[in-house]
Amino acid sequence: MSKILIIGNARLEDLTKWSELIGKSDFIIACDGAMKNCVESNIAVDFLIGDMDSIGEETLQYAKSKNTEIFKILDQQNNDLSKAISFAQSLSPQSIEIIGVDGGRSDHQFANYFSLFECQVNTTLHLDDCIVIPVNKSNPMARSIELEKEFSVFSIGQSFGVNLSGGKWEINDAELSPSSIGLHNVAVAEKLMISCSDGNLLVFVNR
Repeated sequence: MSKILIIGNARLEDLTKWSELIGKSDFIIACDGAMKNCVESNIAVDFLIGDMDSIGEETLQYAKSKNTEIFKILDQQNNDLSKAISFAQSLSPQSIEIIGVDGGRSDHQFANYFSLFECQVNTTLHLDDCIVIPVNKSNPMARSIELEKEFSVFSIGQSFGVNLSGGKWEINDAELSPSSIGLHNVAVAEKLMISCSDGNLLVFVNR
């Protein structure tokens, strides 16, 4: 099973800061205009996904010259990240890591959080100040964490059977509603475990 890295198209940035993630990836997927970032950061892209509305012809031709497989998807009901996640899952991955979604329009960033729940495998969204992990019945979270590291847990809609261990404030078989209650918890153990029997949670772990 492979490790897949998805590179979003939020803004121009030097992607070499994510060199460790890039080096550990078996396949790299670029979302549309993110290909330009990848070219400038000298990152070899395996697949280019999107409606190709934000990529220049020169960059597109460069991708073709490097044998990048290009999938033009005109579906306007889903954003490019959702398209990339759907394609990534067709490769039967072990995990999906996502970078390049910091910044950009606020509504696009909000939509990206919802896209995470389309993942059927362990998925991590990497932002400059934190990582974001989706949690639901099929994807509980069990992750090593530094002591005293701050994290937050938010319910997207109603969530049931929520359990949290490893934090200063633990949760046992609780029902959570969308609120700010889960803000600013602190790790008191070296492993953080979060699960729910129904619903969707987003976990933000500070860097």
